[in-house]
Amino acid sequence: MSDFNNKTIAITGAASGIGLALARQLLAQGAKVAASDVDESGLQALREYGAEQQLLLTVLDVADEQAMKEWASAINAHFGAVDGVINNAGVSLSSHAARQSRADMRWLFDINYWGVINGCEAFLPYLSQRESAWIVNLSSLFGLMSVPSQSAYNAAKFAVRGYSESLRQDLHDSAVHVLTVHPGGIRTNIVKNGRHHHSMVGEETDTAQTAAQFESVARTTADQAASQILRAMAKRQRRLLIGADAKFLDIVQRLFPASYDLLLRPFVTRNARRHAKRHANQA
Repeated sequence: MSDFNNKTIAITGAASGIGLALARQLLAQGAKVAASDVDESGLQALREYGAEQQLLLTVLDVADEQAMKEWASAINAHFGAVDGVINNAGVSLSSHAARQSRADMRWLFDINYWGVINGCEAFLPYLSQRESAWIVNLSSLFGLMSVPSQSAYNAAKFAVRGYSESLRQDLHDSAVHVLTVHPGGIRTNIVKNGRHHHSMVGEETDTAQTAAQFESVARTTADQAASQILRAMAKRQRRLLIGADAKFLDIVQRLFPASYDLLLRPFVTRNARRHAKRHANQA
């Protein structure tokens, strides 16, 4: 029997990408899924994967603290319990640190960082009532190492990592298990739906060019990522790296914590300029 059979799991950012894949796989394993996203049409597509009594769909902005609390309460009332929350919702931003707008940074932090905090705080009262429960927070490979043009994204994902690791210690004697996930390049729409102004070499760029570059290096599918997350939850893992890129670059960062950026810079520069040239030729 699945570890998730008849369990109630809440997922943010569930209309596409990893969130959608998680929802589909959990439904297939007999779980009850409370799915939220700002994309209502994407959420409605989930209806074909589960019975009506298995699903609760909610249009929700994770940056809204009160809305998150009301969502958690509604799930508990609807299903009678909540066994886990997967704080998956996220957005992307590429901008040179000296030139990015504070508005863009606030937009990213409201979702990528405060959205995670809102999810943890909203669900903890209900999760604490269960004999065993999960909090799963999506950080990133970029929560382990930094790269050019990603100062805001790096900062938010490092913050998620730090918060999650401290939260795990605070909940050590409780039944709530905390898993921090660090995906590498996953083939989702996160870049297509992001805000992108500068490449990793500081040159002006746009979303189409950034998305094309990302897709050329992203090797892991959303379904593969979701499967690994669910396995890690079942095994009560504390930390999960997804993708060969995440595992390799984590080792590089550990071996060369003060100089990994110098080692990787030639590759980053060559890759960014190759894609910029290809994009210019296609324009």
